[in-house]
Amino acid sequence: MRIAVISTPFVRVPPFDYGGTELFCGHLAEALLDRGHDVTLFATGDSEFSGELKACFPTATWPPTEAADRAHIRFCLHEISRDRQGYDAVQINSAHGLQTARELGIPVVYTLHHHRDPSLSAIYAAHPEVTYVAISARQLELETPLRHASVIYHGVDPNDYPPSVKDAGYLVHLGRIAPEKGTHLAIDAAVASQMPLVIAGRVHDRRVDRYYFEHEVAPRLTRPGAMLVGDANMCRKVALLRGARAALCPIQWEEPFGLVAIEAMLTGTPVIGFARGAFPEVIDEGITGILVSNVREMTAAIHSIGKLDRRACANRARERFSVDRMAAEYESVFESTHERVSGPMLLAREMVPARSGLMG
Repeated sequence: MRIAVISTPFVRVPPFDYGGTELFCGHLAEALLDRGHDVTLFATGDSEFSGELKACFPTATWPPTEAADRAHIRFCLHEISRDRQGYDAVQINSAHGLQTARELGIPVVYTLHHHRDPSLSAIYAAHPEVTYVAISARQLELETPLRHASVIYHGVDPNDYPPSVKDAGYLVHLGRIAPEKGTHLAIDAAVASQMPLVIAGRVHDRRVDRYYFEHEVAPRLTRPGAMLVGDANMCRKVALLRGARAALCPIQWEEPFGLVAIEAMLTGTPVIGFARGAFPEVIDEGITGILVSNVREMTAAIHSIGKLDRRACANRARERFSVDRMAAEYESVFESTHERVSGPMLLAREMVPARSGLMG
């Protein structure tokens, strides 16, 4: 198949540090290419990809803006509509592209990366022709009803996460420092268990996140054993995960997936997470982690987590969350979408003439 994968204009592919959607796009595009498909990746010009790379912006446009997102997705879809060979599948990650795709007669597969947002749900409801992919059953359950939808769990390259059969006697909490991630509760549980906790992440430039850090997290960092080490790039993140006794994820929201959880599991480090969002789907109780409901239960789980087999944890994660498994499932969605819309996808551009200009 000839496939287009459209990333965002905000972070290069692959990202140097934070960038969940961009990491997903890079993994998917490379895996589809490895599976023999002709793949074009639309991303920032400073991205790296083994196949054909096209860009609207030469470098990442950070911080994210709606104007940049709209310009990027319109550029990508107009390029696709004008392509003489045509594409069999187009995967997008921006809701701003749904109307443009309809205008240009381009059937698309859209991946939902976020928790339910009423404004976005209204857009999805207005585009029932689109094929939607949710990243967990819980995410799809909470979303507005979608006519054409399936669930595909994220996958990563297991080779990037070599397993470790022994830990170095500390706990780890990775990712954004934000109220929904429950960083303060991870500290409380670690302090109660008398095990050191390494916190790697950053505070995003949201007022609510800054307030949360200043009033809930920073005061707790004075407690013995709680250590904030700042952002972690890929190499540092993997090293921290491999050495941890467990990854603590006391999430305070309906987490759509939880990429850091599968990254931990792949290294053999089990996850202790609150049973919310996708975590009951992602964590295999007693094999890759333990589900809990509060700090008291998390503290108890910290004392027993060492009994889990780290090899079994890594093996199960490889069975469930490899990038090749993810790519194979997207192949099936692309094929079924292709059949549903009857005919090569971008031959539809002959029925709906492409408009000239990004904002035409």
